[in-house]
Amino acid sequence: PLNTLIDKVHRAGQGDFSDPVRLKSGDELGRLGVAINEMCEQLEHQRMDLEAETASRIEAVDQLRHAERLNMVGRMAAGLAHEIGTPLNVVSGRAELIAGGQLSDEATRESAKAIHSEAKRIAAIVRHLLDFARQSTPQRSRQNLNDLISLTVSLMEPLAARNHTTIDVHLCKPDLTIEVDPAQIRQVLTNLVVNAVQ
Repeated sequence: PLNTLIDKVHRAGQGDFSDPVRLKSGDELGRLGVAINEMCEQLEHQRMDLEAETASRIEAVDQLRHAERLNMVGRMAAGLAHEIGTPLNVVSGRAELIAGGQLSDEATRESAKAIHSEAKRIAAIVRHLLDFARQSTPQRSRQNLNDLISLTVSLMEPLAARNHTTIDVHLCKPDLTIEVDPAQIRQVLTNLVVNAVQ
């Protein structure tokens, strides 16, 4: 019986609270076995409660991060409206020229290429903003740090310009590839830029 109790205590110390001790004796060892079983049962309940509370806190932190990201998107949107406005003006101007019918075939083709290029630019800006705003579980992958920095800076430059601030970028040479979640790194870089601008 004593060896059974010692084994149970060792297993409990390693976090294994299963297989309660079953001693048939009604002496002190039997009562000790009952006490150890009760202790293990209580520890198992506490561990389950702790895991549930931890999961709840992680979910709350994720929701808070997403709320911060959406708040940032709102602040970035005003600057991006200006950034999108420029290519839209180009598109509008070139479309008017084409509609006027006074352009040569070559000039019409050039205007169409310009419209196509500016439309792709607008789509890229919107796509980057949506990627930034999207809530997702962290997924690590190999990323080029220079690309992450450049993308974040391109999104933040309108916000900086509205606050009369210039973002001076010095990229890694050679390129640095790291194993990260790109959305989290962009969030960190965005926070750094916003703090600096403020």
